[in-house]
Amino acid sequence: MKGTKVKLVIATIKPFKLEEVREALTDIGVRGMMVTEIKGFGAQSGHTEIYRGAEYAVNFVPKIKLEIAVSDSMADQVAEAITSAARTGKIGDGKIFVLDLAQAMRVRTGESGEDAL
Repeated sequence: MKGTKVKLVIATIKPFKLEEVREALTDIGVRGMMVTEIKGFGAQSGHTEIYRGAEYAVNFVPKIKLEIAVSDSMADQVAEAITSAARTGKIGDGKIFVLDLAQAMRVRTGESGEDAL
């Protein structure tokens, strides 16, 4: 990786916040991300719903998972942009994790490290 530091920012957000978060990240120069529809639970611990007159426990709540590889110097800015765009102030707003990436490589060119982003 030629000594360049790359971080992986993983965030879970509420589905209806995806477009706002995407715009906030684009505004700060993020050029790509991976988006996955997931289900999970945290402090919410799910909820109950009524379906055809019967009550059901919904133990997993729909979420969106974002994975964004960025240079080390951008990681804090990315986390801040996600936080401000995704926050509703209610339980279940999500989480952000920042990890060191051992390697990043662009398949087409073979570029690695920050050059691969």
